[in-house]
Amino acid sequence: MKCFEVDGKPPDEAISVEVRDDGLYKMSCSRGHITLTAIQEQKFEVLFDLGAMALLDGYPREAISSIAASLERFFEYYITVIALKHGIPYEQFVEAWKPISKQSERQLGAFLFFYLLENKKSLAPVVLNTKPEIDGRSRSDTLTWGEFRNDVIHKGYIASTEEVIAYGNLVYQFIYRLIAELRATCSESMQKPVFHYLAKGHQTGDGKPIGTMTIPTLISLVRTNKPAPHLRDALPGLEKYRRWLYVRPQSNP
Repeated sequence: MKCFEVDGKPPDEAISVEVRDDGLYKMSCSRGHITLTAIQEQKFEVLFDLGAMALLDGYPREAISSIAASLERFFEYYITVIALKHGIPYEQFVEAWKPISKQSERQLGAFLFFYLLENKKSLAPVVLNTKPEIDGRSRSDTLTWGEFRNDVIHKGYIASTEEVIAYGNLVYQFIYRLIAELRATCSESMQKPVFHYLAKGHQTGDGKPIGTMTIPTLISLVRTNKPAPHLRDALPGLEKYRRWLYVRPQSNP
């Protein structure tokens, strides 16, 4: 940002950073200018990508952990949007969230009833009770997402790549389905959590200017084109982006 102010154009530099929980990144260019940048993506968007990248790296079990966390953080995002739409002040929402911030079952219950409040009907089907289609496996022998997630995370089940793609697609489809519903009825409120997040970033920055940027993610609130119909179809695009982002040296023949 400072180079842009001085030269009228940004420097031709790229800085590699580790993903942070708060989404705020402090960097210094070769001229010593300090820049604070906040990514606009919500945590559920980033977590789903981390899961997909773990899958591409050959760690299917670890992929499920991030995808499951992504789903839970989407529940929180959905609840936040509906609360703000109904006029609940953001500060009051944050206070109300604290008692259940570490209790996933209560967050799920809150999500289901906020969905009922918004849509005047119960959510069906609920992703936790949904089974994927897996080649060579009958429906009676197939676990629901909730059962599969518990087996992987709590019982140490080592999932195969095909299983992770099948179960990850349940979450992928479910979140995009609800994003479409939110866009139809809550488009203005969908951006409010982002505004509050960026405002918090400005407070953390101690008054220093903070730039914002958006990054491409498989599940995206800002996507304008239609998402890939299946997680399997979306993964090649992520792999292509990753190869561009992390340029690897050519190996010797």
